[in-house]
Amino acid sequence: MQEFPPAVHGFDETIVSESHGIAGGSYFHPYHFNPDIARRLPEREFLTDRQNLEAVEFIERHRNHPFFLYLSHYAVHTRLVGKPQLVEKYSQKPGAGDGPKAPKNNVHLAAQLESIDDGVGMIMEKLEQSGLAENTVIVFTSDNGGESRVTTNAPLREGKSTLYEGGIRVPLIVRLPHVTPRGAVCETPVCVIDFYPTLCRIVGVTPPSDQYLDGVSILPLLKDPSASLARDTLYWHYPLQKPHFLGGRSCSAIRKANWKLLEFFDDGHLELYNLADDIGEQNDMAAKMPARTRELHELLQQWRKSVKAESP
Repeated sequence: MQEFPPAVHGFDETIVSESHGIAGGSYFHPYHFNPDIARRLPEREFLTDRQNLEAVEFIERHRNHPFFLYLSHYAVHTRLVGKPQLVEKYSQKPGAGDGPKAPKNNVHLAAQLESIDDGVGMIMEKLEQSGLAENTVIVFTSDNGGESRVTTNAPLREGKSTLYEGGIRVPLIVRLPHVTPRGAVCETPVCVIDFYPTLCRIVGVTPPSDQYLDGVSILPLLKDPSASLARDTLYWHYPLQKPHFLGGRSCSAIRKANWKLLEFFDDGHLELYNLADDIGEQNDMAAKMPARTRELHELLQQWRKSVKAESP
């Protein structure tokens, strides 16, 4: 798999990034994915703590002019390894799992999540201290659902490497001061491709006219969670030459309103679910609703053709 470092995507600063893939995880210094990174924290430096430190220092360096901070934690990537004191803390909880590979109540997963939470607190504190909190947009999300070998995404089906809800439905928290109602919950599905047009709208930047935008601005939802978007259809495409080692199969998916269809490329079969009353995707309606299945399948095929999607 070819990898493209952040500088290729326009980032001015790249801090604590790998020189080759992180693979099985490397959470304590020295980091095997980039041995050139010098230790800055005392004793046994933990990667998430180091990234949190670098994030708040970045804010301090750039506090006097607009900045974009993208903090992409390696946690909670397997192989899971939490800080020993936090692992011990969660090991005392009733029903705690045994070891970093525990499929349920994984104490290393919990420990790593707490380290991430600590960083969110550090960033908020720095913004408050710098007088920037009321003029800064904060987005918290994830790249994929939890890995089902070390956690459960219930009631969602399966997890990372699949296009079932457990693999693609992730947390999304947005703090947009003076715009988004505090504590509001929005049920409208959105996607990470929506962040770019949304942030452009927020800061008053118009994307180049010849630039194709996959996503739409979700600013209307941030202003009013009950608002609607002009778009009611989302697409996913995950072509694989062979099954993923976590169980995922080569697949495309479409969601239109509450209806979701998956097309599996290895055997060509289709699955149809009504997420409004079957969030766990247990009741395949494809055979019972051929017209709906055909409609969504045709839309999915048209979309793949329009974006020149890669074939498996």
